[in-house]
Amino acid sequence: MNKAIAVAIVATLGCTTFVSAQDGTKTSTSIPAGKERISLQAIEIPAAMIVPTGVKALEETYSYYISNGSNFIISVESAYDMNMEKLKAEIASNPDKKLLSTKAHSVIFQEKMMGREMVHFESYVEIGGQLYRFYDKRVTPLTLEQVTPMCEAVETIQPL
Repeated sequence: MNKAIAVAIVATLGCTTFVSAQDGTKTSTSIPAGKERISLQAIEIPAAMIVPTGVKALEETYSYYISNGSNFIISVESAYDMNMEKLKAEIASNPDKKLLSTKAHSVIFQEKMMGREMVHFESYVEIGGQLYRFYDKRVTPLTLEQVTPMCEAVETIQPL
């Protein structure tokens, strides 16, 4: 006789709590107020994630983004030969970088560049056998308060 095993995982990411229940084939996640679940199929990734309301997955001239057009911009690309272990080693070996926090698929780190301190996040998530890199766009200096919601959103990614 087959028995279904149900696993309930309660995870807290910063101040955002979500509950994921999994029975091996179905996954459901409650969506906090002010957030919505979006599909990443518009950027050719068979997954969904929970983001602040108004954020969309966008393709622009061979570039993939998850963005609201202003203060929430996540760049997305194939990871190629990079992964979380290599990223952590690169941060540890660079005196201008400092690891601030580590999540299941992400790191938040501080970098000093041209005399300015800025904060970045970078995540590596495997979806459908393909490893993807999610990271802040890095066109303007960001703070921990700015990158944390982007990092938290990437941590909610689930395959479709």
